Amino acid sequence: MRQPSDRGSSAPRPAARASAPVEIPQDIEERVRTLCLALPEVTVRVDESRIKARSTAHSFEIRRRSFCLLVATEDPTGKPLARLVLRADPDDREALLSVGHPYFAARGGDDRIGVLLTDDTDWKEICELVTESYRVLAPKKLVELLD
Repeated sequence: MRQPSDRGSSAPRPAARASAPVEIPQDIEERVRTLCLALPEVTVRVDESRIKARSTAHSFEIRRRSFCLLVATEDPTGKPLARLVLRADPDDREALLSVGHPYFAARGGDDRIGVLLTDDTDWKEICELVTESYRVLAPKKLVELLD
């Protein structure tokens, strides 16, 4: 007798998880959180990772629109690599991409720029990038509060 196939079954399958996701270094998470939450009306949405390849995602949002995303992946040695994805106007994005490391083209749109956060990170520059990213999405009345 033939066994029924489970093709097309709507039953959820358990997610495979070989090990815990990558952890964002705590000092980096705290610095980014402090920078973002200092801006008007910012909220944080945390998406738990269900895969080993990356960390939990911390999305910093203004009125449900993400202007800053913090995640981590592992480098070849197994050390966490924190990545920050921000919004940028096209000219700023091109200028940062022309610099190269630590900047990279992030997926998700032509207005996104990524930056690797390391021990050598210029946190003053990150503060400026976070603020500019916020300005790209925030309503005019909230942007005026920054000036």
